[in-house]
Amino acid sequence: MVSEAVSAAIPGVTLVRIEPGTDVHARPFGPAGVVLSATADDGRPGLRIEVDLGAAVAYWHPGVRGARALPPDWSDATASSVVQSAPLGALYTASGTVLFGWAASEGVSELTIRCGVSEERKSFVVEIWPAHSLDAGLQVVLDGASDNLVYTIGRLTSWLSARYPAPVLVPGAIARQPVYSTWYTFTQDVNADVVIAEATLAADLGCRSIFIDDGWQRYGNGRGYRGCGDWVPDRSKFADFAATVATIEGFGIGAALWIAPLLLGADSDTFERLAPFAPYQQTQLECHILDPRFAAVRTHIAQTCVRLVVDLGVQLLKIDFLEQAMVYEGSCGSGDIDDVGAAMEALLGEIRARLAKAGHSEVGFEFRQPYVSPAIARYGEILRANDCPGDSIANRQAIMDSRLISVGQIVHSDPMMWGPRGGAVAVAQQLYSSWFAVPQLSMRLATLPAEQEVALRGLLRLWSEHAAVTLDGDLRIHGAERGYDLVGAVRCDLGRSVVVRYAPVTVELDEYPTDEIVIVNATPMERVIIRTDRAFTGGILRSPTGAVAGEVSPRDIGLIDLTVPAYGSVTINRSPLLVAGG
Repeated sequence: MVSEAVSAAIPGVTLVRIEPGTDVHARPFGPAGVVLSATADDGRPGLRIEVDLGAAVAYWHPGVRGARALPPDWSDATASSVVQSAPLGALYTASGTVLFGWAASEGVSELTIRCGVSEERKSFVVEIWPAHSLDAGLQVVLDGASDNLVYTIGRLTSWLSARYPAPVLVPGAIARQPVYSTWYTFTQDVNADVVIAEATLAADLGCRSIFIDDGWQRYGNGRGYRGCGDWVPDRSKFADFAATVATIEGFGIGAALWIAPLLLGADSDTFERLAPFAPYQQTQLECHILDPRFAAVRTHIAQTCVRLVVDLGVQLLKIDFLEQAMVYEGSCGSGDIDDVGAAMEALLGEIRARLAKAGHSEVGFEFRQPYVSPAIARYGEILRANDCPGDSIANRQAIMDSRLISVGQIVHSDPMMWGPRGGAVAVAQQLYSSWFAVPQLSMRLATLPAEQEVALRGLLRLWSEHAAVTLDGDLRIHGAERGYDLVGAVRCDLGRSVVVRYAPVTVELDEYPTDEIVIVNATPMERVIIRTDRAFTGGILRSPTGAVAGEVSPRDIGLIDLTVPAYGSVTINRSPLLVAGG
C-alpha cells in the first residue's frame, strides 16, 4: 500500500522496497510529494526507492567535488552526518527540471546512502539505512513537484533544517566582507611581521578579516600534522599573539584563527595524555584522530577553543578537519555516545555553550566542506568551499553547491590564488568564480604585479557594489552538471539583477524582471548573445579591471549580439516594464 500511495503522488516512482523488520507509513508532502515515516524493531529502518530514469542527465548532491554524472547503483555506499555532506539529492533533466528529489530527516547521526542507475530496471535508486539505532525512527521526503534545482533543493533543505528546533545563527557583518587568508600565500611559513604587513594592504583593498591559518601554532612547520594537539602559539613566529591581533584590529580588520582540534600529533606535549582517545592513525595527515565519542575529548576541545578566543582575542575560528571524525563511522566505541554525528553535535554545542558562558557568544565559526548539513547552521555562520587551489571552476561549483544547501549561512570561496604572470585576466577569472560568495584572497599583496593590483582593487570594488544582489538575491542557475555555466541573482526590491556567464551561452533576460541588469562576461570571448523582451535605454561596459570601457547604445527587443570585453561586464538599463491597466 505504501508503494501505491507514493506512486499516486509521484507517478515516476516505480518501487518502494521496505527492508524486513521495517514498518512504514506515508502521508502527503506539499502538492506532489510524500513523507515516509519508517521505524524498525532494532531502530535501523531501511528503505529502497526507485524512480523511472526518464530523460535524466545528472544527479545533484552536496558531496565534496560531487560529480553530477549519473552513478551506477553498484557504486560504493557513502555516509552522511552533521560533519559529512547531507542526506538529500535530486535527479534532474537537461532543462534543469527535477524529476525526483529526496531528503532524510537525520542530518546529524550517521546514515548510509547508496544512489545510482539500475541497469536492469532503467531506474534511479536511492537506498537509505542508519548506521546506529535511531530512537525516533527515520522520515524520508520524496518530492515530485517538477521544479527547478534551486526551489527543490531549497524546499528539501528547509524541511530538513526544520527538524532542529534551535534557530540558525546569523552571520555577523565581518563574515559578509572580503577575506584575506595566509594559507596558499605562506602555507606554514607565517609570522607576526608578514601577517601585519599583509593585513595593512588587505584592509586597504576592503578586506575586513584575516584568516591566520596553519603554521601559527607550536610545531607548525613542514607539511603534515605531527605537532598538532597543544594549540599554543609558536613564540618564534608570534612573540605576543594577542598583541598581533590587537595591531590587526587597529587597521579595521578582524583576526580569525585556524584550528584542527581532532588532529593529534605524536610530537605534541599532550599526545601521551590524549592518545588513548585517538586510536585511529591517519597516515596521510601524519597524526592520530581524536574520537569525539569520548566525553573527555569533547571537553578538551571545547576548553581549547574557548582558551584561544579568550587569551588571543580572535573574532573568528576556522574549525577545520571535522570530517575526520568519520574515520570512526559505523563502529562501536567505548565512549558515552555511539554515533559519530551525534558526538560531533554534542561537541559543537559544548563549544558554543562554553563561549557564551565566557562572554564570547559573538565569535563566528567558519566550517569547510564537506560539513554542510543544515543541522550545522546552529553552530557555525560561515560555509567555505573546499580546497581547490587555483581551480576557479571547482571553486565556483563548490560555492554554488553550498549556496543551494545553505539555510542562512554566508558562503566563503576557497582562498583564491593565480599566476603572477597571468595579468588582469587571471585575477578576473578567479574573482568571478566567487561572485555569488564572499571572496577570500591568498596572494602576497606586497609583491603583486601592478596590473593585477589594479584589477584586484577594481573588481573587489565592483563585487561590493553587486553584493546586495549576489549574496541576498533570488538565485537563477543553469548547467549545474557543467559546473554552473550561467548563474544569476535577482533583487526585485532593489530593481537590480546580476548575471554571470561562465560559458558561451545565450542570456535570456526575461528571467530577470528588473530594470537594471549587470551581465558579467566571465569568458575569453568578446561578445555576449542576449535575448530580451524589453528595449535597452543604454548601458556601461567595463574592462577586466572593473574600469569603465565604453557605453552601450539603445537597442530594441529581440536577439542582440553585444560586444563586451573578455572577462569584462556590461550594465544594461531597460525601459520600464509596462503594467496592464497602468
